[in-house]
Amino acid sequence: MKKTYYFSIIVVLVSCATFIFMASCRKYIDDTPVVKTPDELLCQSNITGGCFDQWQSIDDGYGLICMEPAGNYLRTLNYLTTLPSSVGGPGPLTTDSSRDSHSGTYAALLITGTFSPQGDPLIIPGLVGTDSLDIPNATIHLGKRFTARPDSLQGWYKYVPVGGDSAMVSVLLSKYNVAAQKRDTIGLLRQIYHNTVYNYTFIDLPITYYSAATPDTLTLLICSSAGINFVDLLACKGQVGSRMWIDEISFVMP
Repeated sequence: MKKTYYFSIIVVLVSCATFIFMASCRKYIDDTPVVKTPDELLCQSNITGGCFDQWQSIDDGYGLICMEPAGNYLRTLNYLTTLPSSVGGPGPLTTDSSRDSHSGTYAALLITGTFSPQGDPLIIPGLVGTDSLDIPNATIHLGKRFTARPDSLQGWYKYVPVGGDSAMVSVLLSKYNVAAQKRDTIGLLRQIYHNTVYNYTFIDLPITYYSAATPDTLTLLICSSAGINFVDLLACKGQVGSRMWIDEISFVMP
């Protein structure tokens, strides 16, 4: 039964060339049980888990385990590592803890990888952010509830691109417009990094506001390859092996 279920998901992926259906072999990840979590979340960042010093094991609902930043807020694409061999798995580990940190025990290491479940290689960027899986609706939700208006995003990073690749840090603050039935952009930042940076470098990225409204959602994405595409996985662009270290991210509040 399980094998048939996994196979049907891969058929959907190949026929639709859509990344969000790839996730359908998982339960909604925010509802899945945490196998092992720290007794206490030590991170003092105003982005839950943004210190990256603690990581936790999460069960995909079928007894298969992937690692995520502790705190149940920031997510990765590491659930791909739990795909069985019957459908071309396991997928690549594209986000890992790294002892090469700016401060504390660990940083997050994002590594662009490749995955070939049906023979055609797909670029899978390393990613950490506010993404979560909604399996009942066969999609990925980008965003978590957030109602503040920070001035900027700060943190520390290193980047070693391959073949002219580029990394991305993106913050979108939005609010659902009931009358228009769409999301309004409240604030936005998008920073692209092209150059090799071997030593940890401080970032302080201002958020540009387009409205005085209070947001209701934060979409934070940090990617080792900026050409990520959440609609069509075959359209993702990047170079395998590009690496980005990110550590101690937080918002500066007014």
